[in-house]
Amino acid sequence: MSLTYARRVIMLGRSAFPVSCLAVGAAAWFHGRTGDGLALVAAVAVAGGMWLLLWASARWLDQAEAERTEMGDQLIQSQRVLALGELSTGIAHEINNPLNIILQEAELMRYNLAAAPAPEDLPDVLEEIRTSLDVIYAQVSRCSDITHKLLDLARNRKPVSQAADVNRLVEDMLELVERESGPRNIRIHRQPGPDLPTVISDPPLLRQVFLNLLINAVQAVDRDGDIFITTFREGDMACTEIRDTGPGISKEDRERIFNPFFTTKAPGQGTGLGLSVSLRIINELGGDILVQSSPGKGASFTVRIPFKR
Repeated sequence: MSLTYARRVIMLGRSAFPVSCLAVGAAAWFHGRTGDGLALVAAVAVAGGMWLLLWASARWLDQAEAERTEMGDQLIQSQRVLALGELSTGIAHEINNPLNIILQEAELMRYNLAAAPAPEDLPDVLEEIRTSLDVIYAQVSRCSDITHKLLDLARNRKPVSQAADVNRLVEDMLELVERESGPRNIRIHRQPGPDLPTVISDPPLLRQVFLNLLINAVQAVDRDGDIFITTFREGDMACTEIRDTGPGISKEDRERIFNPFFTTKAPGQGTGLGLSVSLRIINELGGDILVQSSPGKGASFTVRIPFKR
């Protein structure tokens, strides 16, 4: 029984049970079964005691649910940091490349400015400097875009519903994952739905779910395989399927993969939180995650979220 359902039962009991006690006591007194009104007094005492007990129980449930929500939020934030840590090498490489280009262009500009060119060569030198500045500007913008995506992903914030482009969110996370998949010869195939409308959801939370599933797919394939990302519409749901050509999932493991801390990875290679946190997020956004897999035939995870919450 969920805490929310238990609270509803208790709230109903706070009114129904005391009233029933009073009704029984009043009926006994009215029919003269106890002439001194003892039944009515006892009924009032029992009703009052039960009301206080149920009121205290409701308070305890409120506190328990608040603690559960807080722990869930902390778990989501911890898993975000773990996911970013797993991608740290690729992210460092992604940022290091633009920085090396910026350094080279800056050195070229310093050389051109220090060479004291002849007047007839000055237009060509200025053009080279302008070209270098354009390259530097583009690479700085690239670094800024990467860091903004990382900050948006890692930021601890309350869910905020806003318009989101699912194709764009998936592409943002693919840009982070491809630096790790490339050296492993893992081919990523994009099949975005061309007519997929925007959804009203929480983009940073969706990014985290897509990143978790993409990391799992890369780790499942390991080397020399394929990952297929397909987005499509299914009724009033926006769907994102992430399918890999890894070893697949056994029937026994499929029943437990969403349990917290359950993992089939080697010790030190996974915490078992990615899927459980992802399912919690998607459920909070009003959607679900479907799994299809057979041993030796890869695995497919389909994220389904409503267009409007």
